[in-house]
Amino acid sequence: MRLGSIDRAVLDALLPERSSTVLPMGLMDTGFDDFLLDFEREAPDAFRRVFRLALFAGGWMAPVLIGRPPPITGLNQDDREKALAAMARSRVPELRQLITVLKTVASLHYGALPEVRKAIGYHGE
Repeated sequence: MRLGSIDRAVLDALLPERSSTVLPMGLMDTGFDDFLLDFEREAPDAFRRVFRLALFAGGWMAPVLIGRPPPITGLNQDDREKALAAMARSRVPELRQLITVLKTVASLHYGALPEVRKAIGYHGE
């Protein structure tokens, strides 16, 4: 799965760099592209398709929710984050579910990183 610039903007808005002093690295700074290769091989087809749909919705529908024209790449970082937040609290349950899919896939990668696990106090079994 190759990520386009709109996909990258969605994922970067989901977990941007320097959003935390404890974990300053953003999702796109952590080898997420390599994770996606494994995700593409291992994840069920339906889940991969829903993830793709979630990226599309984040890139093209989320900006509309804050009254801005799509795609998300035309927005500044603050507005990108606001657009995804609006999607997460949308009255349309499918949009809220798509944000959950984005967060789930991002968490599968980010939460497995040793530096993240150490920062949150999880040291394994």
